[in-house]
Amino acid sequence: MKRILLLCAIACAVAAVVLFSGRRKAPVGVSFPEPPVELVANQDFGMELINMFNIIRIPDGTYRMYFIANPKDGIAENEKSQNLYYAESQDGFHYEMKGKLMDQLVEQTIFMVKDKDYPYRMVASQWIGEKMPERGLFLWKSKDGLEFTDRKMLYDNLHDTQNVMIPRGKRLKLYSRLTQERYRNRRMTVAEFDMQGEQISDTEILAGDFLYNTAACKVDKRYDLLFPTYYNTHGGTTDTCFFRCYVTDGPFIRQLPCELNRWVEPDEHWVLASPGFVFIDGERYLAYNTRTRSHETSATGMVSKFKLIKVELEYE
Repeated sequence: MKRILLLCAIACAVAAVVLFSGRRKAPVGVSFPEPPVELVANQDFGMELINMFNIIRIPDGTYRMYFIANPKDGIAENEKSQNLYYAESQDGFHYEMKGKLMDQLVEQTIFMVKDKDYPYRMVASQWIGEKMPERGLFLWKSKDGLEFTDRKMLYDNLHDTQNVMIPRGKRLKLYSRLTQERYRNRRMTVAEFDMQGEQISDTEILAGDFLYNTAACKVDKRYDLLFPTYYNTHGGTTDTCFFRCYVTDGPFIRQLPCELNRWVEPDEHWVLASPGFVFIDGERYLAYNTRTRSHETSATGMVSKFKLIKVELEYE
């Protein structure tokens, strides 16, 4: 009898060790230990209304930055005059302007997938009519990350990119901003698509009103980390902006403590517009841009800066 009890105790202990060791650690906090690094000023590119940028590292080791902008001497009346440009860097911090890729994109996220023929993908919002909200959210493919073809519509209502596509095998997870009313009550949605742009899951609206822009990164197979901003859009105004971090666990989402707000400069607003994460020398950075003075679309009322900030995750 004693031997049976001893064997049972050993079995329970082994089971507990296996269960505990197999438990995934959950992120419990996010810190930004160093001040942001400014990458480039607007005048370096000779552009105005620079916005919506993300960085990827292409196979030859070059860092490629994609961004939306207006020519300095061009017409900057509204979003329809914005074009897609790119710049490249060898160290991830100093960029050289290369040229224009496409006309009349509003927001974009460009990323790489496991596809030998078309390894580049772009999700972007593009005009399909003359007035707001007549634009759609599309998926493009590319062989070289410079010429994008095979446009596939993902949503025909007012979804902005404001997201990062996360490769999960043969699936892509899309976090997108949904404007339920004109410029008001913006919410974050999530859905899965295949590599060809076919939706393979329902579109879910995440908890939390007035979510504005978002970045997302894959922590492990279970958790995603989201970095949204909150615009105080009650009454249609944009008076206050707050930066927050969240972690998702299946259908659940919870807020994590973070310290990025302490690096905000005077008169600066958070604009995490189509941001993303990039690894430089083994360190994880959040790539984002900020705006000063206002959130209007006039080039004379806005100054935009590209920045990188180191991110450290804390686990339980």
